[in-house]
Amino acid sequence: MRYPLLSIRHKEALGSLNHYLIGIALVIGAIVLRLIITSHTSASAPFITFFPATALAALIGGLGPGLMVAGLGGVLASMFFFPHPISEFVTEDWVLLVFYFITEIVICLVIDAMHSANNRYLVLVEEIESKTKSHD
Repeated sequence: MRYPLLSIRHKEALGSLNHYLIGIALVIGAIVLRLIITSHTSASAPFITFFPATALAALIGGLGPGLMVAGLGGVLASMFFFPHPISEFVTEDWVLLVFYFITEIVICLVIDAMHSANNRYLVLVEEIESKTKSHD
């Protein structure tokens, strides 16, 4: 039985220039969406729209684009959605930022592991199909 959604992407196809461009578009979309759903000066949930952007970038393009979106998201959210500049961050701001980065790295690594498992699955399916054809 073939699963078409799982066979879409081989690991070696991940991380192309197009995937990084999609990642940049996702970051821009996350900023715009964040501006739409909350006020510009609100410090509540500054990273809320960057979590799904990172997950989508990692799903579409792999670990590299996912980490790029996470990094850009953290920097841009710190610049635009915190009530004061980075140079004036207090301990709570740094804790929030570090927690954001740790969470985003975990998300990217889990999705990368999923891509690796999918790639192993596709290799096994190809091996089984080639053995089945050779016995026919």
